[in-house]
Amino acid sequence: MTPDAFLTSLQRFGDVSYQQTPFWAEARRVDWPDYVPVGWYADGADPISVAIIRYRRIPGTKKRFAFIPYGPLIDWDNADISEQLSTLRSFLEANDVIGVRMLPYLSLRRWDNATVRAGLREPIARHFRDLAPDYTNPTALQLRAIMRDSGWIEKSAPQETHIDYGRFNFLLNLEDRTEDDILAGMHKTWRYNAKKASREGVKIELASIADVDDFQLLYTSTGNRNGFATLSTDFFRTMWTHLTQGLPGRFTTHFARFNGEVLGATTTARVSSTAECIHTATDTTNPRMKPSNALYLALIRQLLSEGAKSYDLGGVKDCLGLDMGGSGLVRFKTEMGADAHEYMGAWELPITPRTYAAFSHAVPAYNAARSRIDPLLASATRLHSRLPALARRDPS
Repeated sequence: MTPDAFLTSLQRFGDVSYQQTPFWAEARRVDWPDYVPVGWYADGADPISVAIIRYRRIPGTKKRFAFIPYGPLIDWDNADISEQLSTLRSFLEANDVIGVRMLPYLSLRRWDNATVRAGLREPIARHFRDLAPDYTNPTALQLRAIMRDSGWIEKSAPQETHIDYGRFNFLLNLEDRTEDDILAGMHKTWRYNAKKASREGVKIELASIADVDDFQLLYTSTGNRNGFATLSTDFFRTMWTHLTQGLPGRFTTHFARFNGEVLGATTTARVSSTAECIHTATDTTNPRMKPSNALYLALIRQLLSEGAKSYDLGGVKDCLGLDMGGSGLVRFKTEMGADAHEYMGAWELPITPRTYAAFSHAVPAYNAARSRIDPLLASATRLHSRLPALARRDPS
């Protein structure tokens, strides 16, 4: 299946993540060097399902491990799921794949905003599972049962150093709503802080790839402060290059500035009717400015003008207790008026069990080394770029 045919087919599906595009696959080739767009076909010329499958080769062999992030794109409500998964396995077996990780882009449970707000006020509510969901998706439950019966293994935690996905996400509904409607659904403190940022002189502006160094520095500071893995300048430059070219006008980076200084930044991509927050970074040295509130309100206005139906605010940890790390982000997104969703999460299928087991044990060590080495390399690269040209000249 050609990339152009794949992109055309995306129009048939309601919710499509930027991770299921050739542009993101190109941006992630450092970690997943090969990828292929594939389609499932029935009787007609058009595919009934599609996916971007990324590959990582097992060193010293022809065998590969496969990854399908936020896919495949399947009409889960009407498809023969068992048949589609069986066809996928046969394709992977024929292409020297020892195992595959898949993250279906499918919500399993939803907690409405009011339910989460009430839970945050309840001391005994420590995790989302302590709250009764407002909706449980029967299709997702069926998919889980079929995958387990077919030999798929549900992974309890992500294995990737670079954060590509989260089990728990917050989605803000934009469909058939005005800005006033959305503001009314926010907590009054959240609204006040957004307006306060504007009064204090915080300005929101579109950034370009020329601003990548500023973004990376702020993201690294945010990661170090919050204990998540940071990413290199080269990573962000590659990401911006491919997504800007592939999604013109639908991949944006916004900065919140005060007196010229970057206090907050966020990147957003939209392929279908759902927009997704990819990366967010904030400076907390001047918390009274509330740059995050100003950034998200600007994004909401932009997405409303574009006709987006929902805004995926990104993942959070499964924590509701005030004393739990990460609960502040849960509270922030709840006060924005968003609903909490539990997605299907990561599943893996061992196709060649022994080789798969050896590979699975090696990956965490590799990722741990990458998380330590990448920030050092990024710092060295920034230092080298600032040295005088004469000092960098080859002495020979």
